Amino acid sequence: MTQAVNSIGTTLMKGVSVVAEIKEINGIDIKAETIDVTTLSSTNGYREFLLGFKDAGEVSISGFFYPGDTTGQKAMLTALTAGSTDSYTITFPTAMGATWTFDAVVTGFKTGATVEDAVNFEATIKLSGEPVLGTTASTGASDILISKTGGTGLTAYAIVPAFVTAKLKYSISYTTELLFFVKVTAVSHTIKMYVDDVFVQTLTTAVEGTTSVAMATVGSKKVTIKCWEASKTPIIYELMVGRVS
Repeated sequence: MTQAVNSIGTTLMKGVSVVAEIKEINGIDIKAETIDVTTLSSTNGYREFLLGFKDAGEVSISGFFYPGDTTGQKAMLTALTAGSTDSYTITFPTAMGATWTFDAVVTGFKTGATVEDAVNFEATIKLSGEPVLGTTASTGASDILISKTGGTGLTAYAIVPAFVTAKLKYSISYTTELLFFVKVTAVSHTIKMYVDDVFVQTLTTAVEGTTSVAMATVGSKKVTIKCWEASKTPIIYELMVGRVS
């Protein structure tokens, strides 16, 4: 019996934001260069080769243009203008349980309109470094703390519900303070922190982040933690942090 899986549900994430309205994702396309080491004494006159540098190629996407997708489509155009290298994840359907995680630069962004089609867009991203194919889930964080003071004076706010590794969404409320800090414990994980879908910093496990999150007035911030182990799929935690007075 075939093990094929319907591609419906496949997504591309820039950081922790799903790029909206995608119809097609092409790539990754890993290839390797070869180094010709043939000599006059090569056996039976056959050429000999060594493996050279590897190139993960490009990922091209296409879909319907949606300028309101500020953290997806529009953020890719911003990344192209800025020349930034960002984290991306291709997540295949749940039945497959696989992801590609990689860094890339945006090298192309195009929109179009034709008589018999909706307004569309295309984008191309060039991979930088080695992409990671994850086929099993990462262990995830063992603890996440939101504190009102940095360093040794850490005072943690209550997270609702109480933190457990398998729970992915939380809320925190506090008063008065103008900023807060984040500490994540996730041993042997890469840990990236985003605030309102914008990348802030890479965290070290069990070490409070060096960058505080400003909360100058009453309001809320969405803190997203993306963490993964080598060759495993990422786990994403979302915390709504609100200052109520």
